Amino acid sequence: MNKIKKIPMLLACLLLISSIAVVSLAVMPSKAEEASVPEEPDEEIEEPEAHGTVSVSGSASIECGPDRMSIFLKVVGKDLESLVNARDKAAAILDTTLKAIKKLNVPEEDIETTSYSLEPVYEWENSKKVFRGYFATVTVKVSLKEEDFSKAGKIIDASADAGSFVDSIQFELSREKREEIKLELFADAAKDAKLKAETIVNAIGDTLGNVKSINANNYGYSPFYYYEGSLDLKAVNLTYADSAPPTTILPSDLTITVNINAVFEIM
Repeated sequence: MNKIKKIPMLLACLLLISSIAVVSLAVMPSKAEEASVPEEPDEEIEEPEAHGTVSVSGSASIECGPDRMSIFLKVVGKDLESLVNARDKAAAILDTTLKAIKKLNVPEEDIETTSYSLEPVYEWENSKKVFRGYFATVTVKVSLKEEDFSKAGKIIDASADAGSFVDSIQFELSREKREEIKLELFADAAKDAKLKAETIVNAIGDTLGNVKSINANNYGYSPFYYYEGSLDLKAVNLTYADSAPPTTILPSDLTITVNINAVFEIM
């Protein structure tokens, strides 16, 4: 009789334990739910704000040898009576000059006429206008690449023997070489500007920020004139050997300079 009473009691305990377990399982979150619980956000780091600007200039320059030479030859025909005669005299001298230059293996495309004039010429003498004759003047440009610089003296001598003379000699840089050097110099100028800005800002205890603007349009380059002649009207005649410059032509270095202006933030 006692055993029969104990069985319902045991079943009741087992049912109570099972219900507690079911409730516990229902309350406990699954692993997927645990993973989806958002984490507490980290504290935001405040970025420093710009509180001013610094404006600086940067510069860079370089000296380099020329890779182009231009010889400007002047041919003058003079006549006291006729423009036509002056023209014909200039044409004869020019023809002889061009033939002499081409014999030195100068390509025809490297020889060009840059100016031509045909006019009466007057000079003031003792407050009076004095007629000096009719003049036909032609200027011819002979361009040489760096590997042909050694021909310069021969061209000058041949031109003088033909009756023309040297107006000027110009050393230059080709467009390709100028562009190559210019890009390098702009990079160096930008570094110079940034270094100056950092030095100034660090000296006052601040930090250099981003660049706000850059003006990089200042670029300087000038060809070098080795010799520049002048026309003495009284000395002009049919021979011009005395006016030829020395035949030893030594190239001179050219200077290229760039400057930029930059504005940086102060942090």
